[in-house]
Amino acid sequence: MKNIIAILSGLLILILSSCGPKIGSPEATLKLKQEEIKKVEDKVADTVDDIPDWCLNVPMSDFALAACGTGESASMNMARNRAILDAKRQLADSIDSEISSRMEDFLKSTGMGSNEQVKQASEIVTKNTTIQAKLIGYKQTKTKAFSRGNKYQFFVLLEYPIGQANQALLNKIKQDEVLSTQKDADKAMAELEAEINKRKQN
Repeated sequence: MKNIIAILSGLLILILSSCGPKIGSPEATLKLKQEEIKKVEDKVADTVDDIPDWCLNVPMSDFALAACGTGESASMNMARNRAILDAKRQLADSIDSEISSRMEDFLKSTGMGSNEQVKQASEIVTKNTTIQAKLIGYKQTKTKAFSRGNKYQFFVLLEYPIGQANQALLNKIKQDEVLSTQKDADKAMAELEAEINKRKQN
């Protein structure tokens, strides 16, 4: 009886092993790769499902620039710091674009954009304003954290008031002797100030 059971067990193992690809064969390697791909796809699908709506569709506003950052780490605090850094980098690019755009408007209004001295002064003011704007004024408006395996996934939404960025630029223009004394500079600064007041939150 024991011999019959042993024979049947051996036959069963033989049948099962013959159903799948042999270990080390190209088929077996392909199967392993497909399983790994499936695991990665499942992980990505879980990650996408966890992303907050406010991160997928970052709020648009006439009053503030916004950016969503994400960070992952085995430490919750590190995941949070990485998310904030990610959002700050994105926000810094937006602030840079906003300030550069406003400076271009100012130069067009004065009609002196082609003057080399004015151009150099505007580049210095733009750069200094951008650096100043990047250091202050961020506001953390939303956060969300998830535990995934042995790691944390952190999402954060940062906002920066557009009026504040433009006000910083206006202040720098007023302090600069070259820009503030150009023809029509007063008119251009008045236009910029009107834009700032319009885009400040009540």
